[in-house]
Amino acid sequence: MRLAAGAALAACIFGALAPGAARADALDGIAERGTIRLGYRLDAPPFSYRDAEGGPEGLAVSLCAALAAHVGAALDMPGLKAEWTPVTAQTRFPAVAEGRVDLHCGPTTQTIARRETLDFSIPYFIAGAGVVFRKGGAESLDDLTEEPVGVLAGTTTEALAPELLARHGAKSPVTTFPSHVHGLAALQAGEIEAYVGDQSILYYQLGRMAPLAPLIVSPELYSFEPYALTMRRGETRLKLLVDQG
Repeated sequence: MRLAAGAALAACIFGALAPGAARADALDGIAERGTIRLGYRLDAPPFSYRDAEGGPEGLAVSLCAALAAHVGAALDMPGLKAEWTPVTAQTRFPAVAEGRVDLHCGPTTQTIARRETLDFSIPYFIAGAGVVFRKGGAESLDDLTEEPVGVLAGTTTEALAPELLARHGAKSPVTTFPSHVHGLAALQAGEIEAYVGDQSILYYQLGRMAPLAPLIVSPELYSFEPYALTMRRGETRLKLLVDQG
């Protein structure tokens, strides 16, 4: 009897401590609140950014807005409201993992390492890393020796940059920046010699900046970046609805 009771108690304790055992399903939380919480990047146009009126804008934002309507229809909640939460490249994953955001709507690369702790939709855009240089300085990776190179913190390009530089024989230190705007401004000011980032975002940022110093984007793509919407690990019901939408 004591052994059986002990086994039952151990099973209860193990069940309570098991990962995700007490965690509410995202769709249940959405139905209970009457809102779907959507995270969006402030500084990643044309995919996700804050517009002139202070609201969310961009391709991924529009996609998530349509998905919010799809989720509302699936839950028989046609008036489901979208609650937008601004995040950065550094805070987006904690916001998702901690349940403060149901779905992250931004340019996020789906990787094997990230899939260990997060779930992703099917890809909605394929991008690749590019490099921006100042015209008249080093205009290719082969021109670099020991000059500093910039990259956005918390991204796949942050991990890629040292490998990419080593491959081209450069011993350049890598400097991280909190946003593409900060990084490109540092490049324009001569504080760094090159800036690495997703090429499509770099083109868009340069178009908005109208930089005083001429900046050029390398034509080469140095990585394969499948963008996908991000949610907590194990949200199979929400993932299915997102992929269907």
